[in-house]
Amino acid sequence: MVTAQAAVRRSAADAAPFEGLRLTAAERAWLTQLPDTPGFSVTCYIQRWWRETKLSWTARLTLTALGPAQADAAIANYLEATPCPSLFFTPEALGFLDFVARVAERPHVAEIALFERALLIAKEAAQQSADRQPVGNELPSSAWLTPHPAAELLEFTASPEELLGALVEGRALPPACAARFPVLIAPSLPHLWRPATADEARLFTFCQTTSSIEGLRALVPNSAPTLQRLLHASALQYVV
Repeated sequence: MVTAQAAVRRSAADAAPFEGLRLTAAERAWLTQLPDTPGFSVTCYIQRWWRETKLSWTARLTLTALGPAQADAAIANYLEATPCPSLFFTPEALGFLDFVARVAERPHVAEIALFERALLIAKEAAQQSADRQPVGNELPSSAWLTPHPAAELLEFTASPEELLGALVEGRALPPACAARFPVLIAPSLPHLWRPATADEARLFTFCQTTSSIEGLRALVPNSAPTLQRLLHASALQYVV
């Protein structure tokens, strides 16, 4: 009932699925009149406020890219369309950033939302990296590689340094262009991301379907140093 009223602003009594519950007549009567009480209204307000607060703290780049009016509208539309997935920050933010990436119309916004989403996933993985096995310098030809589950390769339509700098400094975003700027996000990178080289992008993309090191070396000449960089960044990992 709280989720129904706080999320979609409709009658909690009308939306509540009482039919599947084993309730006495007195319990049903109490639940039916509950939405009209001040305490219930406060509870709904607090849940919605907490969801808005979580998003304002965890999706700052995307909200900045949207601008104040569109950011408020995006949060409202997301909350009305999506029941509360969790009281924790990351699940809520991931859902919101997915939502924005699907519906965004302004240049750069979808890419920024996907970038911020990937950063959150990489950050959580980095916090658990104590269990990560060290990567050696040898690349056995018989080994197979696959992307790390917390790594991502994205493309911007403007220089990532210029685009992100504009967001942080509150400047107008640069215009989108036909060129593509690949960006690597991975748990073991110093700042969780950096621009990717053409060879890194090609090898990472090819590994979307699990690939052997021997096959990757045939795809990109002298690929060993590039593969080592991707392994040390936790962008790629060995198939066990």
